[in-house]
Amino acid sequence: MSKSFLNTTTRNVHWLKKAHDDGELHMKPPFQRNPVWVDRQKSFLIDTILSGLPIPEVYMQDTVNDLGLASYIVVDGQQRLRAVLEFLEGKFTLDAKDSPDWADMGFEDLAPSDKKKIYQYDFIVRQLPEMDENQLRKIFQRLNRNVVSLNKQELRQATYWGPFIELMNSISNWDEWTSLTIFSPNDVRRMLDVEFISELSIAYINGHQNKKNKLDHYYEIYEEYFEDGNLIQKTFRRVLGEIEEILPNISKLRWSKKTDFYTLFLVFANNIKKVPLASEKRERANEILTQFAESIDRYVKSEKQDSPEFSVNVVNYGAGIRASTDLGSRRKRFEALEAELSELFDDQS
Repeated sequence: MSKSFLNTTTRNVHWLKKAHDDGELHMKPPFQRNPVWVDRQKSFLIDTILSGLPIPEVYMQDTVNDLGLASYIVVDGQQRLRAVLEFLEGKFTLDAKDSPDWADMGFEDLAPSDKKKIYQYDFIVRQLPEMDENQLRKIFQRLNRNVVSLNKQELRQATYWGPFIELMNSISNWDEWTSLTIFSPNDVRRMLDVEFISELSIAYINGHQNKKNKLDHYYEIYEEYFEDGNLIQKTFRRVLGEIEEILPNISKLRWSKKTDFYTLFLVFANNIKKVPLASEKRERANEILTQFAESIDRYVKSEKQDSPEFSVNVVNYGAGIRASTDLGSRRKRFEALEAELSELFDDQS
């Protein structure tokens, strides 16, 4: 390994804040994960600093352009640096369980000596030489495969940056997802919302897929060029809007679970030319979907799943709940739900 990869220095919090305020510190290159730390993790880090204990090193790339303007790119360690900067900005207080000596204090509540301790705290920084983005991505992947447990979508974010993943990230920020309650805060932090939206998009364009072995395949195909971007955006807007109108009570039904929403979304997307539905059909859709969801819930809990109480569609849908991301299961659920909703998609008058 070149010695240039082994250079280290120290940079204290005062330096980090100034570089950030001056716009020289770049905290999130496009290949890094979303900010994933919750306040308690951030609190524990600040307690570590106040206690004078060591923190793992940060990786940065230092560059200077021909005008003498400096740029410091955080290749690994953004969670730690974000936590410190957010504490200085008063965005969270210290957790009483993990930081009893400074319980419930924000930065402005600290004694002057403790504020000075934070500003003077030194991070060990490993300096990377100037290199192109592909090389930075490779370093980031290696660091996090060996040190931090990234999920598959976070590794995709470190690998791909073309039009497809850019669109998936954009759609994940739409306001509709909040009212539909499909994603938990952890899903958003760990980019599982982007992964799920990618699955929906690929299934709509190419048909149902087995999640275990197909998602990366299509990410690679669409890395250079993705011609269906406008179609995907229009379909998502229309289908999400329609589901919001039909199921304002979605959080109380199984349709807010990712497995079931996957099926619901694709049934409406497959019938996109019939959407939006007329008001009376929306009311009927709410009735069907509510009753169908309740029947499936009873079927799943029942010890007698061969009971005549359950319709063919309920039985077929229920059979597709196990191994829910397998190709066969997805097809079973889709066919059952589409059959259940078939009356809604008759030709509109």
